[in-house]
Amino acid sequence: MAYVDARCPLRPGDMCSLCVPGATGPADCPTVAEVMRDPVLRERLAELRREAAGTTKARPVASR
Repeated sequence: MAYVDARCPLRPGDMCSLCVPGATGPADCPTVAEVMRDPVLRERLAELRREAAGTTKARPVASR
């Protein structure tokens, strides 16, 4: 049986370090849950993931 290390969904490329007391991994991490619940934070996380992957999505230019 293989053991899989959990990656932190909030820090692209990093392993889960169990930084929140009581959490056993990303699945029950209250910080991950809060980010995923908030649309603005979730979009910022998507931007960070794209940057980490080396891809970018053009942001719309604000009109005057």
